[in-house]
Amino acid sequence: MPSNQTNHLEAIMNGPATPYLFGFIGWYVMWLIQLQLTVFDYALGVSLIFLPAGIRTLAVLIFGFRGAIGVFLGSVISTSGYMGHVESLNFFSICIIAAVSAFSSYLMMALVCWWRRIGSNLDELVFRDILSIVFTQGLLSASLHQIIYAFHPIASEYDHPSQAETLRLWAAMATGDVVGSMIMMLSAVALANYFRRAYGATS
Repeated sequence: MPSNQTNHLEAIMNGPATPYLFGFIGWYVMWLIQLQLTVFDYALGVSLIFLPAGIRTLAVLIFGFRGAIGVFLGSVISTSGYMGHVESLNFFSICIIAAVSAFSSYLMMALVCWWRRIGSNLDELVFRDILSIVFTQGLLSASLHQIIYAFHPIASEYDHPSQAETLRLWAAMATGDVVGSMIMMLSAVALANYFRRAYGATS
């Protein structure tokens, strides 16, 4: 890659607003795509493939807490539009849902890095650690969301469900988060490799 293009890209990546914009725009764009994938919907608020989950994973891996803040802002907007009609939810509840979506991934990344003794620059991070972050954030996010929906039913499925249906809702949401994250992570790796080869051939 030519040095001037490299410097320009580094300037963009190091810009003060970039972490927030990456999380915000990335989440909202993936959310707009998600709205077209109704075939994977299991219930209101639950999809078997949830692509925005991958953006929050990428945002916290690349930009840390600032990336999570961007995801939170994007999630507030998407959740307001998607669940704003639900009478049991107010703006505070929507912010709680958005916070779970945004910060569950950051929390699990921090815990995995602490457990594996990975430094803040993430140089020691390997694929196994990324898998741990993806799976644990999916489980945590699904668990917290289902607790919120139990107190604030957003659809008939959440109004006094059986234990079996509660488990199915939780499992479907966790699966959607993990699968969506893996799709986005693998796509990001493939895209990075493509550009590396393309620019390497012209340099």
